[in-house]
Amino acid sequence: MDKYHFAVCDDEEVVRSLIAGWLLKSPYKGVIKEYDSGEKLLKDIDAGAKLDILFLDIAMGEADGIDTARELGKRIEKSGRSMRASRPLIIYVTGIPDRMGDAFEVRAYGYLLKPITREMFEAELQRAVDELSRLDAQMVCETIYEEKEAESITFQSGRITVNAALKDILYIESSGRKTMVHLKDNTYDVYKKMEEFEKILGRSFFRIHRGFLVNMQHVKGYSRTEVYMDNGDFLLISKYKYPDFTKAYMDFIS
Repeated sequence: MDKYHFAVCDDEEVVRSLIAGWLLKSPYKGVIKEYDSGEKLLKDIDAGAKLDILFLDIAMGEADGIDTARELGKRIEKSGRSMRASRPLIIYVTGIPDRMGDAFEVRAYGYLLKPITREMFEAELQRAVDELSRLDAQMVCETIYEEKEAESITFQSGRITVNAALKDILYIESSGRKTMVHLKDNTYDVYKKMEEFEKILGRSFFRIHRGFLVNMQHVKGYSRTEVYMDNGDFLLISKYKYPDFTKAYMDFIS
């Protein structure tokens, strides 16, 4: 990427100017925009503004940073565009440490706690730029992956032959000699090993436990012991799988 598009959204002018100044002095030259409210930021994005990295305050006026990120997510879902093409990497800059859980909910990339130092800022900026470079380098692979996600798999459940779109599979559960394929509207018993499903289902599926293979499109949240699916199910996650899962999940949603 030759030129980056940065934005700083904070209702405190001192903070905005500080971060904008650090961005201006950074080795990553590009366009820098400042906003004093989430409403103005969203209006600019609706008008077609491009953003790669967004430094966003949480506590702001009527539309705080969490609400603003939620609105960004709604626009992405409505447009049908990929997250990388339409959403910046969000780094929260806030003085409220107990809202890190909210930041996870809206898929924030980073979190800087006020008062921030230049050293802290530069480290987080470097991490975000490295992530952008990685994503851009994988653009072709991601295109292939998206095409694969539109495909389906066929399996036998008793006397029934089922053709299921990958996106409709919530998770697969190991149950003795068989597996249970959980779809949005049904569950099928299949005499196929979990390892066989792992080989054919692709990058959006992750084995969180010997008994569960989850579709990360349907992961709503997680803790160190459980993964929360969007149908309301809580699935056990192995402590040995947790580090790899968190990395794979952040790669998936980026």
